[in-house]
Amino acid sequence: MNLIAHRRTLIALTAGLLLGATAYAEDKFPSKPVRFVIPTAPGGNLDLLARVVAEKLGQAWGQSVIVDPRPGANTILATTTVARAPADGYTALFTISGFAQNLVLQPNPQYKAEDFVPVSMVASFPIVMAARADLPANDLAGVVKLAKASPEKLSFGSYGVGSGAHVIGEGLNKAAGMRIKHVAYKGEAAAFPDLINGSIDLAYGSVGFYGRQLSGGKVKIIAMANPNRIKSYPNVPTLAEAGYPEVNLPGWGGVLLPAGTPAAIVEKFSKEIQRITALPDVQAKIFEMGFEPVGNSSAEFSKQITTDIQQWGKIVRENDIKLQ
Repeated sequence: MNLIAHRRTLIALTAGLLLGATAYAEDKFPSKPVRFVIPTAPGGNLDLLARVVAEKLGQAWGQSVIVDPRPGANTILATTTVARAPADGYTALFTISGFAQNLVLQPNPQYKAEDFVPVSMVASFPIVMAARADLPANDLAGVVKLAKASPEKLSFGSYGVGSGAHVIGEGLNKAAGMRIKHVAYKGEAAAFPDLINGSIDLAYGSVGFYGRQLSGGKVKIIAMANPNRIKSYPNVPTLAEAGYPEVNLPGWGGVLLPAGTPAAIVEKFSKEIQRITALPDVQAKIFEMGFEPVGNSSAEFSKQITTDIQQWGKIVRENDIKLQ
Protein backbone atom coordinates (compact mmCIF):
# COMPACT_ATOMS: atom_id res chain seq x y z
CA MET A 1 0.00 0.00 0.00
CA ASN A 2 1.46 3.37 -1.00
CA LEU A 3 1.51 6.40 1.31
CA ILE A 4 -1.50 8.12 -0.29
CA ALA A 5 -3.63 4.99 -0.05
CA HIS A 6 -2.54 4.50 3.56
CA ARG A 7 -3.59 8.05 4.45
CA ARG A 8 -6.97 7.57 2.77
CA THR A 9 -7.52 4.41 4.76
CA LEU A 10 -6.65 6.18 8.02
CA ILE A 11 -9.00 9.07 7.17
CA ALA A 12 -11.84 6.66 6.37
CA LEU A 13 -11.27 4.71 9.59
CA THR A 14 -11.16 7.91 11.65
CA ALA A 15 -14.36 9.21 10.04
CA GLY A 16 -16.06 5.89 10.70
CA LEU A 17 -15.03 5.92 14.35
CA LEU A 18 -16.25 9.51 14.78
CA LEU A 19 -19.60 8.73 13.16
CA GLY A 20 -19.93 5.65 15.33
CA ALA A 21 -19.13 7.61 18.48
CA THR A 22 -21.63 10.33 17.53
CA ALA A 23 -24.37 7.79 16.85
CA TYR A 24 -23.63 6.09 20.18
CA ALA A 25 -23.77 9.43 22.03
CA GLU A 26 -27.11 10.29 20.40
CA ASP A 27 -28.53 6.88 21.19
CA LYS A 28 -27.48 7.11 24.86
CA PHE A 29 -28.63 10.73 25.30
CA PRO A 30 -28.89 11.90 28.01
CA SER A 31 -26.07 10.26 29.94
CA LYS A 32 -25.55 13.20 32.33
CA PRO A 33 -27.61 16.10 33.76
CA VAL A 34 -29.36 18.48 31.34
CA ARG A 35 -29.63 22.22 31.95
CA PHE A 36 -32.57 24.51 31.15
CA VAL A 37 -31.29 28.10 31.01
CA ILE A 38 -34.17 30.58 31.53
CA PRO A 39 -34.06 34.38 30.99
CA THR A 40 -36.17 35.34 34.00
CA ALA A 41 -35.68 35.46 37.75
CA PRO A 42 -36.43 32.51 40.06
CA GLY A 43 -40.02 32.27 41.30
CA GLY A 44 -41.70 33.76 38.23
CA ASN A 45 -44.18 31.93 36.04
CA LEU A 46 -41.57 30.91 33.46
CA ASP A 47 -39.42 29.46 36.23
CA LEU A 48 -42.40 27.49 37.53
CA LEU A 49 -43.27 26.25 34.04
CA ALA A 50 -39.68 25.20 33.35
CA ARG A 51 -39.54 23.30 36.65
CA VAL A 52 -42.74 21.41 35.87
CA VAL A 53 -41.27 20.23 32.56
CA ALA A 54 -37.81 19.63 34.07
CA GLU A 55 -39.22 17.35 36.77
CA LYS A 56 -41.11 15.20 34.25
CA LEU A 57 -38.13 15.07 31.88
CA GLY A 58 -35.86 14.01 34.71
CA GLN A 59 -38.25 11.19 35.63
CA ALA A 60 -38.45 9.99 32.02
CA TRP A 61 -34.73 10.18 31.30
CA GLY A 62 -33.32 9.12 34.64
CA GLN A 63 -31.12 12.22 34.71
CA SER A 64 -31.40 15.50 36.57
CA VAL A 65 -32.78 18.43 34.56
CA ILE A 66 -31.58 21.61 36.24
CA VAL A 67 -33.30 24.99 35.84
CA ASP A 68 -30.65 27.72 35.63
CA PRO A 69 -32.07 31.29 35.82
CA ARG A 70 -29.95 33.86 33.95
CA PRO A 71 -32.04 37.07 34.00
CA GLY A 72 -30.67 40.20 32.42
CA ALA A 73 -30.41 42.36 29.29
CA ASN A 74 -34.01 41.82 28.19
CA THR A 75 -33.52 37.99 27.96
CA ILE A 76 -30.30 38.36 25.95
CA LEU A 77 -27.95 37.09 28.68
CA ALA A 78 -29.59 33.67 28.83
CA THR A 79 -30.00 33.49 25.06
CA THR A 80 -26.36 34.18 24.24
CA THR A 81 -25.24 31.79 26.99
CA VAL A 82 -27.03 28.94 25.23
CA ALA A 83 -26.00 30.09 21.74
CA ARG A 84 -22.36 29.63 22.80
CA ALA A 85 -22.94 26.27 24.52
CA PRO A 86 -21.89 22.94 22.96
CA ALA A 87 -24.51 21.64 20.52
CA ASP A 88 -24.90 18.32 22.31
CA GLY A 89 -28.37 18.64 23.84
CA TYR A 90 -27.18 19.15 27.40
CA THR A 91 -27.79 22.93 27.49
CA ALA A 92 -31.22 24.12 26.35
CA LEU A 93 -32.89 27.53 26.31
CA PHE A 94 -36.33 27.60 27.94
CA THR A 95 -37.40 31.08 26.93
CA ILE A 96 -40.24 33.47 26.15
CA SER A 97 -41.40 35.28 23.00
CA GLY A 98 -38.93 38.07 23.79
CA PHE A 99 -36.57 35.77 21.87
CA ALA A 100 -38.32 36.85 18.65
CA GLN A 101 -39.09 40.41 19.74
CA ASN A 102 -35.42 41.22 20.43
CA LEU A 103 -34.58 40.33 16.84
CA VAL A 104 -36.82 43.13 15.56
CA LEU A 105 -36.33 45.65 18.38
CA GLN A 106 -32.53 45.70 18.30
CA PRO A 107 -30.62 47.24 15.39
CA ASN A 108 -27.75 44.77 15.90
CA PRO A 109 -29.02 41.74 17.85
CA GLN A 110 -26.39 39.70 19.66
CA TYR A 111 -27.86 36.47 18.30
CA LYS A 112 -29.77 35.27 15.24
CA ALA A 113 -32.72 32.93 14.95
CA GLU A 114 -30.39 30.67 12.97
CA ASP A 115 -28.20 30.22 16.06
CA PHE A 116 -30.88 27.89 17.45
CA VAL A 117 -33.04 24.93 16.51
CA PRO A 118 -36.58 25.10 17.98
CA VAL A 119 -37.64 22.06 20.02
CA SER A 120 -41.22 22.72 21.13
CA MET A 121 -43.47 25.55 22.25
CA VAL A 122 -44.66 24.40 25.65
CA ALA A 123 -47.36 27.00 26.27
CA SER A 124 -49.03 30.08 24.85
CA PHE A 125 -49.15 33.14 27.12
CA PRO A 126 -52.36 35.14 26.53
CA ILE A 127 -51.85 38.89 27.03
CA VAL A 128 -54.90 40.73 28.32
CA MET A 129 -55.98 44.35 28.19
CA ALA A 130 -57.26 45.23 31.66
CA ALA A 131 -59.06 48.44 32.63
CA ARG A 132 -59.76 50.22 35.88
CA ALA A 133 -63.21 49.16 37.07
CA ASP A 134 -64.77 52.62 36.68
CA LEU A 135 -63.61 53.20 33.10
CA PRO A 136 -66.83 53.96 31.17
CA ALA A 137 -66.23 51.20 28.62
CA ASN A 138 -66.75 47.46 28.92
CA ASP A 139 -65.50 46.28 25.54
CA LEU A 140 -62.84 47.25 23.05
CA ALA A 141 -65.25 49.20 20.86
CA GLY A 142 -66.05 51.34 23.90
CA VAL A 143 -62.36 51.88 24.68
CA VAL A 144 -61.68 52.96 21.09
CA LYS A 145 -64.64 55.35 21.18
CA LEU A 146 -63.38 56.94 24.41
CA ALA A 147 -59.85 57.26 23.06
CA LYS A 148 -60.96 58.87 19.81
CA ALA A 149 -63.16 61.33 21.67
CA SER A 150 -60.23 62.50 23.81
CA PRO A 151 -56.87 61.84 22.07
CA GLU A 152 -53.89 61.48 24.45
CA LYS A 153 -56.17 61.57 27.50
CA LEU A 154 -56.19 57.81 28.16
CA SER A 155 -53.04 55.89 29.04
CA PHE A 156 -51.98 52.26 29.09
CA GLY A 157 -49.36 50.57 31.22
CA SER A 158 -46.98 47.87 30.01
CA TYR A 159 -44.42 45.67 31.73
CA GLY A 160 -41.52 47.39 29.96
CA VAL A 161 -40.36 49.30 26.90
CA GLY A 162 -40.27 46.93 23.95
CA SER A 163 -42.30 44.28 25.78
CA GLY A 164 -45.12 42.40 24.11
CA ALA A 165 -47.54 44.61 26.05
CA HIS A 166 -45.90 47.78 24.70
CA VAL A 167 -45.84 46.50 21.12
CA ILE A 168 -49.47 45.34 21.19
CA GLY A 169 -50.64 48.62 22.74
CA GLU A 170 -48.91 50.74 20.11
CA GLY A 171 -50.05 48.40 17.36
CA LEU A 172 -53.64 48.70 18.51
CA ASN A 173 -53.30 52.50 18.56
CA LYS A 174 -52.36 52.45 14.89
CA ALA A 175 -54.86 49.80 13.85
CA ALA A 176 -57.75 51.60 15.57
CA GLY A 177 -56.66 55.10 14.58
CA MET A 178 -56.49 56.28 18.20
CA ARG A 179 -53.85 57.64 20.56
CA ILE A 180 -53.55 56.12 24.02
CA LYS A 181 -50.35 57.13 25.83
CA HIS A 182 -47.86 54.44 26.84
CA VAL A 183 -46.45 54.26 30.39
CA ALA A 184 -43.71 51.67 30.98
CA TYR A 185 -43.33 49.82 34.29
CA LYS A 186 -40.86 47.25 35.58
CA GLY A 187 -43.26 44.33 35.46
CA GLU A 188 -47.02 43.89 35.40
CA ALA A 189 -47.33 43.96 39.20
CA ALA A 190 -45.71 47.41 39.27
CA ALA A 191 -48.43 48.83 36.99
CA PHE A 192 -51.31 47.46 39.04
CA PRO A 193 -51.43 50.10 41.85
CA ASP A 194 -51.52 52.91 39.28
CA LEU A 195 -54.30 51.16 37.39
CA ILE A 196 -56.57 50.82 40.39
CA ASN A 197 -55.89 54.35 41.68
CA GLY A 198 -56.67 55.85 38.28
CA SER A 199 -53.19 57.11 37.38
CA ILE A 200 -53.49 55.00 34.23
CA ASP A 201 -56.66 53.77 32.57
CA LEU A 202 -55.56 50.50 30.99
CA ALA A 203 -52.78 47.97 31.39
CA TYR A 204 -51.59 44.90 29.53
CA GLY A 205 -50.36 41.81 31.30
CA SER A 206 -50.80 38.08 31.71
CA VAL A 207 -54.26 36.60 32.03
CA GLY A 208 -53.04 34.80 35.15
CA PHE A 209 -52.07 38.01 36.93
CA TYR A 210 -55.12 40.09 36.02
CA GLY A 211 -57.49 37.17 36.40
CA ARG A 212 -56.44 36.92 40.04
CA GLN A 213 -57.31 40.61 40.55
CA LEU A 214 -60.92 40.37 39.33
CA SER A 215 -62.28 39.21 42.69
CA GLY A 216 -61.23 42.53 44.22
CA GLY A 217 -63.65 44.35 41.91
CA LYS A 218 -61.14 47.07 41.01
CA VAL A 219 -60.31 45.94 37.48
CA LYS A 220 -62.01 44.35 34.51
CA ILE A 221 -60.62 42.49 31.50
CA ILE A 222 -61.54 43.98 28.13
CA ALA A 223 -59.91 41.67 25.57
CA MET A 224 -56.95 39.35 25.12
CA ALA A 225 -54.26 38.57 22.57
CA ASN A 226 -54.59 34.83 21.95
CA PRO A 227 -55.60 32.60 19.04
CA ASN A 228 -58.88 31.71 20.75
CA ARG A 229 -60.95 32.41 23.85
CA ILE A 230 -59.76 30.47 26.87
CA LYS A 231 -61.77 28.18 29.13
CA SER A 232 -61.20 30.23 32.27
CA TYR A 233 -62.57 33.43 30.70
CA PRO A 234 -65.06 32.38 28.02
CA ASN A 235 -66.66 35.84 27.84
CA VAL A 236 -63.42 37.69 27.07
CA PRO A 237 -63.00 38.12 23.29
CA THR A 238 -59.71 37.96 21.47
CA LEU A 239 -58.33 41.06 19.79
CA ALA A 240 -59.01 39.33 16.46
CA GLU A 241 -62.67 38.85 17.36
CA ALA A 242 -62.82 42.51 18.37
CA GLY A 243 -61.65 43.46 14.87
CA TYR A 244 -57.86 43.72 15.25
CA PRO A 245 -56.26 40.44 14.06
CA GLU A 246 -52.97 42.16 13.23
CA VAL A 247 -52.20 42.72 16.91
CA ASN A 248 -53.62 39.45 18.22
CA LEU A 249 -50.14 38.26 19.24
CA PRO A 250 -49.81 36.20 22.42
CA GLY A 251 -46.54 35.48 24.14
CA TRP A 252 -45.19 31.96 24.60
CA GLY A 253 -42.77 29.79 26.50
CA GLY A 254 -40.72 27.21 24.64
CA VAL A 255 -37.51 25.24 24.36
CA LEU A 256 -34.68 25.72 21.86
CA LEU A 257 -31.26 24.09 21.45
CA PRO A 258 -28.05 25.45 19.93
CA ALA A 259 -27.84 25.17 16.14
CA GLY A 260 -25.98 22.06 15.10
CA THR A 261 -27.50 19.83 17.76
CA PRO A 262 -27.90 16.35 16.19
CA ALA A 263 -31.35 15.86 14.68
CA ALA A 264 -31.90 12.66 16.67
CA ILE A 265 -31.41 14.54 19.96
CA VAL A 266 -33.69 17.40 18.86
CA GLU A 267 -36.37 14.87 17.92
CA LYS A 268 -36.02 12.95 21.19
CA PHE A 269 -36.26 16.22 23.15
CA SER A 270 -39.26 17.42 21.14
CA LYS A 271 -41.27 14.21 21.39
CA GLU A 272 -40.70 14.00 25.14
CA ILE A 273 -41.82 17.61 25.71
CA GLN A 274 -44.89 17.03 23.56
CA ARG A 275 -45.74 13.95 25.66
CA ILE A 276 -45.20 15.85 28.92
CA THR A 277 -47.28 18.84 27.83
CA ALA A 278 -50.20 16.52 27.06
CA LEU A 279 -50.23 14.98 30.58
CA PRO A 280 -53.43 15.94 32.48
CA ASP A 281 -51.58 17.05 35.63
CA VAL A 282 -49.17 19.19 33.61
CA GLN A 283 -52.02 20.74 31.63
CA ALA A 284 -53.81 21.58 34.88
CA LYS A 285 -50.70 23.34 36.20
CA ILE A 286 -50.26 25.28 32.96
CA PHE A 287 -53.88 26.47 33.01
CA GLU A 288 -53.48 27.43 36.68
CA MET A 289 -50.58 29.72 35.69
CA GLY A 290 -52.86 31.49 33.21
CA PHE A 291 -51.17 29.88 30.21
CA GLU A 292 -52.45 27.48 27.54
CA PRO A 293 -50.69 24.17 26.83
CA VAL A 294 -49.32 23.75 23.31
CA GLY A 295 -46.59 21.10 22.97
CA ASN A 296 -45.96 21.31 19.22
CA SER A 297 -43.27 19.82 16.99
CA SER A 298 -39.90 21.32 16.15
CA ALA A 299 -41.10 22.21 12.64
CA GLU A 300 -44.31 23.82 13.94
CA PHE A 301 -42.42 25.85 16.54
CA SER A 302 -39.91 26.98 13.92
CA LYS A 303 -42.74 28.17 11.67
CA GLN A 304 -44.31 30.08 14.58
CA ILE A 305 -41.05 31.87 15.38
CA THR A 306 -40.69 32.92 11.74
CA THR A 307 -44.27 34.23 11.75
CA ASP A 308 -43.68 36.06 15.06
CA ILE A 309 -40.60 37.81 13.70
CA GLN A 310 -42.61 38.99 10.69
CA GLN A 311 -45.68 40.11 12.68
CA TRP A 312 -43.89 41.71 15.64
CA GLY A 313 -41.43 43.31 13.21
CA LYS A 314 -44.22 44.92 11.21
CA ILE A 315 -45.72 46.56 14.30
CA VAL A 316 -42.32 47.68 15.61
CA ARG A 317 -41.38 49.28 12.27
CA GLU A 318 -44.75 50.95 11.72
CA ASN A 319 -44.72 52.48 15.20
CA ASP A 320 -40.97 53.19 15.38
CA ILE A 321 -40.73 51.30 18.70
CA LYS A 322 -37.23 51.23 20.16
CA LEU A 323 -35.64 49.92 23.33
CA GLN A 324 -34.64 52.85 25.50
